[in-house]
Amino acid sequence: MYEWLTMHCDRKILIDLLDSAENNNYQGFSKFDALNSPFLEKLSFDNKWLRLIFTQLVKESPLHVRPHLQVKTSRNPKGIALFARAYLFLYQQTLESAYLDKAEKLLAWLLNNPSSGANNLAWGYNFIWQSPIFLQKKYEPNTVVSVFAGEAFIHAYRVTGKQQYLDAATSVGKFILSDLPVLHDNDEELAIAYVLRDVDAVVLNNQVLAGAFLIKLWKHIKQDNIKESAIRLINYTVNRKTEYNAWYYTFPCNKSLIVHDNYHTGGIIDGLVEFYQETGDDRYMETYKKSLEYYRVNLFEANGAPRWMNNKAYPFDIHGSAQGVISFVKASTIFPEYIKEAEKVLDWTVKNLYNKKRCEFIYRKGRFWKWNYSLMRWCNAWMGRAMADFIYHVK
Repeated sequence: MYEWLTMHCDRKILIDLLDSAENNNYQGFSKFDALNSPFLEKLSFDNKWLRLIFTQLVKESPLHVRPHLQVKTSRNPKGIALFARAYLFLYQQTLESAYLDKAEKLLAWLLNNPSSGANNLAWGYNFIWQSPIFLQKKYEPNTVVSVFAGEAFIHAYRVTGKQQYLDAATSVGKFILSDLPVLHDNDEELAIAYVLRDVDAVVLNNQVLAGAFLIKLWKHIKQDNIKESAIRLINYTVNRKTEYNAWYYTFPCNKSLIVHDNYHTGGIIDGLVEFYQETGDDRYMETYKKSLEYYRVNLFEANGAPRWMNNKAYPFDIHGSAQGVISFVKASTIFPEYIKEAEKVLDWTVKNLYNKKRCEFIYRKGRFWKWNYSLMRWCNAWMGRAMADFIYHVK
C-alpha cells in the first residue's frame, strides 16, 4: 500500500502544496500570531499574563478565529527558509532549474529582509510572541529563526557553490557567537539565549540547533573556534539528558510546562547525528541511538501518529508529523530500518491531516475533532520541507 502511495501520490501532493503556497505568496497565519490582532494587542494592556492568555486561547482554538480578530497574513522568515529548502531538495532530485529559481527567490527575500537590532544577519518571527520565559517583539531576531535561515543558506551553497550564500551563513554564525547573550560558559559547555536579552532559563533544543548549524559552517570555513563552540553548545544539552534518554524543553525544567515533546526532541536528535555526519566524530552517537529509540517508542503511536508529549497523545500536531519524517529519514542514512518509520508517519499524515481540496495540511487532530485550518509555516512549510527531504533521500 505504501509503495503505491509513494509512487503515485507523494510528489503530486508536494507540488500541489508548494503551488498553493506560491499562489498565496507564501503568506499565511502563524501558530502564535494572536497578538497581531489589533484588538487583542490593545486588550492585553501590556500585561505579560494577558498576552500569554490571548496567545494560548487563539493557538488552542479548534475554530479559525484569526480572520475575525483581524489578524493579517504575512510571510514568516522561518517558513520562507523551510520552503526554500523544499525547493532545493526538489532541484537536487530532478535538476529542474525552475525549482532552483524558486529557492533562490526566497533566499533573496531573506537577504533583503533581515531583522534590525543585531550586528549580523538575523531574523525573527512575524508576530509578537509572549512565552512564559520571554517577550519576543515582532521580527526581533532570535536564535532559532536565524539558524533555520542559516541552514537554508548552507544548503544553497552546497547546491550552487555561490559565495553569497556562504557569506550569509557566516554572518548568521557571527550572530550566534557574538550577538546573543551567554547564559552559561565554561571549558566544556556553552549556552546562549533564545533572544537578544538575558533570560532565566536555557532552551535546550536551541543549543543543539545552533551547534549543528555551526558545525556545518565550520566544515566550509574551518575556523577552530566555531567547531569548539559547536561542541560546547551541544555538550550543554547532552549533559542534561534524563537517565531515560529524553530532554525537557528548558533547564531548569520547571521554567516550562513542556515535558518531553515531539518536535523539540526530534530537533535535538537530528543535531546529534548531523554532528557525526559533518565531522566523522562519533562522540554523540551512543546518546543519539538511545534517544532516537526513545523518540520512536514514546513520541509516536504504533500507526505513525505523532504524540503531543511522552505523557499525552493528543492533539496529533502536524509539526510532529513533519519532524518525524525528517528525523526518521535522517536516521535511515545511518540505520536503514528507520525509513519504515518515516513511511509510516507520512502515510498517517496524508490520510489524516491532508486536505486534498485545498492542497494544504491542517493544523491538528484531537480525540474528538480536528483543527480544520492551515497555518502556512507550521503546517505547509514544515510538511513541504519534510516531504521534499523524503522524496530526495528515498527515491
